[in-house]
Amino acid sequence: MNEFLQNMTPYQAAGILFAVALVAHIVLGFIISQVAKHAEKTKNQLDDHLVKAISAPLKVLIWFGWLYFSISAFKDQITALTTVVEYIDITPIFIITWGVVRVISGVENYLVEADNSVNNDSVRLFTRLFKILVVVAILLGIAQHLGFSISSLLTFGGVGGIVMGFAAKDMLSNIFGGLMIQMDKPFSTGDWIRSSEFEGTVEKIGWRMTRIRTFSKNPVYIPNSIFASIPIETPSRMTNRRIKEVVGIRYDDIKQMPEIIADVESMLKTHKDIDKTQALRVYFNYFNASSIDFNIYAFTNTTGKGEYQKIKQDILLEVANIIDKHNAEIAFPTQTLHIQKTAES
Repeated sequence: MNEFLQNMTPYQAAGILFAVALVAHIVLGFIISQVAKHAEKTKNQLDDHLVKAISAPLKVLIWFGWLYFSISAFKDQITALTTVVEYIDITPIFIITWGVVRVISGVENYLVEADNSVNNDSVRLFTRLFKILVVVAILLGIAQHLGFSISSLLTFGGVGGIVMGFAAKDMLSNIFGGLMIQMDKPFSTGDWIRSSEFEGTVEKIGWRMTRIRTFSKNPVYIPNSIFASIPIETPSRMTNRRIKEVVGIRYDDIKQMPEIIADVESMLKTHKDIDKTQALRVYFNYFNASSIDFNIYAFTNTTGKGEYQKIKQDILLEVANIIDKHNAEIAFPTQTLHIQKTAES
């Protein structure tokens, strides 16, 4: 290529190179569009993301080639351009690195969008770590190419890492806390979690902190290290919702208690929304101040809050009907005042 350019004036060389680059750009664009159309017809969407990821870096490489050889054509006339050529020699490495990072992002988007069992938060975390490793490895290679001692850089980085570790131990603990969340998966984005200090829906699990949206719609930002020191409950992963109620009837209706308990238990065992594989108990268990109480303990098939409330409402109304059917009444707080007659009265 250089010998071919030497037989022309710099302006002629730059013009011909521009024409070649323009034609290559158009041809590459046509090829990529055809490949993209073919990829759209396939069921797997990974090829769509990969084609989109590599198209821009390839086009940039073409125009870098035009710029590089054009500058080379003028370097005999402009001495300063010789130094420029030496420094831009490594530019293709940056373009290729950019392409690799885009490919990793394309794979990440494919895994996030795909309907599979892969945890999206874990995908995002590990692809980010992989991008960092790729960039760091290439930067170290460039440093070696420029004449820097890699061993000295690594030694300096190790000492600097220790110093930074002491200075930013809270930040590092939060980062490792985020890693533990991704590995152990006590909760994921979209889960409803609660503890003694907060409750809400997880919106984002970041490097340093997790954002939770409370039920009052306020965002709460929690450092990831907190989750290693407090118990976390994840209600959104419950398998059933529990009905646990205490119903009291009058002392005057104590004779009807066995029949009421039997009918309530029979109603629960035949109810279509009650999980028969879980514990189901109806027992008379307490003499209260103004009532005799029996407890209802069962689990619904559903975990949705709205549907659960409707099922619970239906069951409580059925319990009220059963009590009324046995000519009994639900008790309410009452007081009886006994007045003792004295001899003088």
